[in-house]
Amino acid sequence: MRPGQKELFAASTHLADAGRPKSKTRTANELQGGFAWGSHSLLARAAAELRAQEERAAQLAAEQEAARRAEREAAELAGAAERAALREDAELAEALRRSEVDAEEEALARRVSRCEEAVSSESTGGGGDLPRRVERLEASLGAATEGSLEERVGAIERLIGPEVGEAAEQHLPATEPLAAVSLADAGLDTGRPAAPESTMGGETTCIVCFARVKSHAAVPCGHLCACGPCSELMRECPYCREPVMMWMVPRPV
Repeated sequence: MRPGQKELFAASTHLADAGRPKSKTRTANELQGGFAWGSHSLLARAAAELRAQEERAAQLAAEQEAARRAEREAAELAGAAERAALREDAELAEALRRSEVDAEEEALARRVSRCEEAVSSESTGGGGDLPRRVERLEASLGAATEGSLEERVGAIERLIGPEVGEAAEQHLPATEPLAAVSLADAGLDTGRPAAPESTMGGETTCIVCFARVKSHAAVPCGHLCACGPCSELMRECPYCREPVMMWMVPRPV
């Protein structure tokens, strides 16, 4: 081949190749690359959505756990408050029971003192062991009674007869007015205006039932205004309407 013909042949071959369509292999590779890019984008979006769902689920679980914890704490506080209220009620009931027991013991001791004075004109003045004093009275009367201490004292009173009533009358001026003394009667300033007699139930009478003797004072106001049965039914002082923590039986000395 002569010089120049070789270059001419190469140029014509290049032009012929340019005029022919691209090969199927090259087109398939290009399509495969496009599909791969699209699949990668879809997978990335799916992964992002999955992470977002997991985060929302974790947040929801945390909120639910916080709500359950708040409910448990509220229930514990309510239970503690209820237990405290029950404990306070029990303490008040026990204090009231003790005050009533003390009042009954004091009344029984006064009855024994009257029996002693009726029998021998001597009394221990309310001191000493009460059962032993009752035994001495029984021995003095030559009686052997049975039952509770109060029943035995009642039997002794029946044996003695009218003398006990006379002794009781002699002791009334010294004991009953003391049991009816209030803070105002004692000359202490209660900070409250005096109430008319018609609203107080009398100097010695319960201002609620107007039948029994005033024997119980409200705490903390200190008003001696109610009898034992009426005080059990009241949560506030009937005189000043202040809340009552407990009712106490005063012990004059």
